[in-house]
Amino acid sequence: MSTDLLPAPRLAGAPTLPAPGPAWFGSVMGTAILATLLQLVAGHVHGGVLASRVLLVVAWALLIGLTAAFARRCLADTTTLRDSLHGLVPMAQWGMVSMGLLAVGSATSTVLPVWAPALAATAWAVDAVTWVAGSTLGFALAVGFAVRLVRREPGEPTTVWGLAVVPPMVTATTGAALAAQTDDVLRAAVLLVAIAGFAIALCLGGIVFGVAYHHHWRVAPVPLAASTSAWIPLGIVGQSVAAAQALTVELRSDLTADAGAALVAVAHGYGAAMLVLGVPLVAWAARVTARGFRRGMPFSPGWWAMTFPVGTIALGAHLLGQGAGWAWADVIATVALVTLAGTWPLCALASARAVVSGRAALNASRLVPC
Repeated sequence: MSTDLLPAPRLAGAPTLPAPGPAWFGSVMGTAILATLLQLVAGHVHGGVLASRVLLVVAWALLIGLTAAFARRCLADTTTLRDSLHGLVPMAQWGMVSMGLLAVGSATSTVLPVWAPALAATAWAVDAVTWVAGSTLGFALAVGFAVRLVRREPGEPTTVWGLAVVPPMVTATTGAALAAQTDDVLRAAVLLVAIAGFAIALCLGGIVFGVAYHHHWRVAPVPLAASTSAWIPLGIVGQSVAAAQALTVELRSDLTADAGAALVAVAHGYGAAMLVLGVPLVAWAARVTARGFRRGMPFSPGWWAMTFPVGTIALGAHLLGQGAGWAWADVIATVALVTLAGTWPLCALASARAVVSGRAALNASRLVPC
């Protein structure tokens, strides 16, 4: 019997890590948004710009590496791709692939033009390509997921489902920035897609997260191993605040003075309301996550849920503070960024340790005589 066929030993209480695939793309999302925020919010802080550049390189390395590894798996086993779409939770995880593409593209167009001004046009071209790819995947996923929910496919509601409906909102935020760099015809198309993304994500997100919260509060608590998934709903909160501000800035020039002022007022009011709504959601997520760590929650790629949603709060609050001139929004942005700067290395170190330990266990298993 070949020892290569022996499964790697499992540590007590530690689930086997998933192979490279959609489940790991939270690392791409979290790294990319931290790179963006360090450039936008902390660019004046010593080391902030350098860190944003390093993280941009890391984000691209993760995106390319995970994509290549997953493609290799799919070529080696034709059932891999099909299995990744079987069930609502695995399907929802593809949302991280969409958001990973969008986040890396946005980070590129934010960091690279400052880093290397001569490459500004290239950075925006890369952003455009990733925006089209990520948006196409995100819209298809959101619609497909909604269809499966309407058909009442089995499965207990969970916050992880939200991963399938947040991508169009990321399309809205990143699309607003991209529209400013395109000509009139393409600008109109990009803005139309961005506005549609905002509406679709807000409607589907309200339904999906409403069902998930009801389930976790009334029926069954978040499973210990999935404790960090409690942060996922904050993605729609922060990202919608950012999208509302970004779209308003871009659309205001197309409206009359009165209509533009009214739109700005609505966007600012919406942003303030959503950030207030986020307070109890943050408290709940923090409590659930703290419970998980106290009770020995095992590592999983789901830990990265502590990064991107927090980053969206920082981004949304930053854009709101800039537009409305509200100091309290800037404070929220700073606190969220500092939190993200703490959770990112935690997740990165835990991921590296888990991957190295998993490989060591696999190598050890191959030395066991049969």
